[in-house]
Amino acid sequence: METTETTSLEDSLRRAAIDRSVKGPVLFLFANAALWLLAATVLGLVSSVKLYAPEFLDSDWTWFLNYARVQPAHMNALIYGWAMQAGLGTMIWLMARRTGQELKGASTVIIATIFWNIAVTLGLLSILFHGSTSMQWLEFPKYLWPIFTISFLMIATRLVGMFARAHKEGEGFMITSWYILGACFWFPWIYLTANLFLHCFGSSLNGASAAGINAWYVNTLILLFFVPVGLGACYYYLPKITGQPIYSSQLASLGFWGLAFLGGWTGIQKYMGGPLPAWMPAIGGAVMILLLVPAGIVALNFHISTEGRHGLIETSPTLRFVFVGSFCYLALSAVGALLGTFWTGSLLQFTYAEYGFHILAIYGFFSMTMFGAIYYIVPRLSGCEWLSARLIRSHFWFSVYGTAALVVCMLLGGLAQGASINAPGNWNLPFVGSIINARGYLIGRTVAWVFILWSNAWFFIHLVLMVLGLGRRSVAPTLLHHEESHAPATA
Repeated sequence: METTETTSLEDSLRRAAIDRSVKGPVLFLFANAALWLLAATVLGLVSSVKLYAPEFLDSDWTWFLNYARVQPAHMNALIYGWAMQAGLGTMIWLMARRTGQELKGASTVIIATIFWNIAVTLGLLSILFHGSTSMQWLEFPKYLWPIFTISFLMIATRLVGMFARAHKEGEGFMITSWYILGACFWFPWIYLTANLFLHCFGSSLNGASAAGINAWYVNTLILLFFVPVGLGACYYYLPKITGQPIYSSQLASLGFWGLAFLGGWTGIQKYMGGPLPAWMPAIGGAVMILLLVPAGIVALNFHISTEGRHGLIETSPTLRFVFVGSFCYLALSAVGALLGTFWTGSLLQFTYAEYGFHILAIYGFFSMTMFGAIYYIVPRLSGCEWLSARLIRSHFWFSVYGTAALVVCMLLGGLAQGASINAPGNWNLPFVGSIINARGYLIGRTVAWVFILWSNAWFFIHLVLMVLGLGRRSVAPTLLHHEESHAPATA
């Protein structure tokens, strides 16, 4: 008994030391991410209104708020401002906990984060004021990509260092560590490849090749950065909170290596029927269908691992968000397969359906998973508990309703738009007709962003209070419903 108590005390002290080492960088990343999420949501609302009411905010003082500038600013703020920083903060904490290693060089991470936010700010201002490159998700000016690359590498090297030290000490690993390690290597490869070819070697490329590389970057960023980080978080929190181990390490490995092998072959299916060799979009579309296999393996593993403990979503904020995120991963794979096939992809390409797919990936899957991670991590770093279960429930339901409505409206609007574009009777008519036909879905998109804005505004306020140490002083976690039989893990 004494040995057990001593071991438990040592584990607690070790976790406390790890949390102290990551506290500053992780909370700094989360706070900045939440601020950019709020900005991205406002821009998303403005861009959605601009589609069917271009006169909205149209004055001599707001000339820069047209759709062609607000929409890319919205997506870049969502991706590089919110998602990347929330992901990096979660990666640091998860890798430290999984490897049992303290973070070395916390000041380096904070400096890298400062430069990252400066670059995001300059990039968004450039998009709004005549400086966009007009390349999807790469609209920031050319001089900024080295800053993003160096800043990411400054943080990623710390994560790799933790993994290496633990491996040297013979520590065991969960699949979480491999997903995070993969993301640390995959993002620099994706980002450098796209920027080098488009910005440094662009003079040797024709327009079609550049468009193909751009499409490859967008899809691969989703599949080899956002998906690994989100799944790594799921593989940590599902067993942690339910108290049940992952059902099969073999299935977990198959899911990981399936994603690793297939994730880099997609993107060019966007240009099926375009001025590219037919085999390129064919391979991209086939791989999008094949990606249903690792997605199904992961979903099966999650389901069996949590069987009998689904009732915990009634009490645990983290589990509730992670459950929705993991479901959205399966939905994301299904929608990606639809967009990749020649039967449906040719109807949905260049329509609102693509935006629905991106929102499903970045917000439905990744952001919901990151919300769950933040609700778990922040109390352990700030020394206080979340102030209000009601605010957490409100954040959850408004996020779910808003995201579901947004994705459904964009997919159905894409079908309506695609049918209008492909109708032979409309071939000689102005393109604006297809937008008018989908007007109802665009209004639904606006309503959805209103829901999401409400939820994110309160999430930002709630998080800032926690970061400032103004949360609830209690040893009991903030549960959505108090049930003694369903208490989530607190370690």
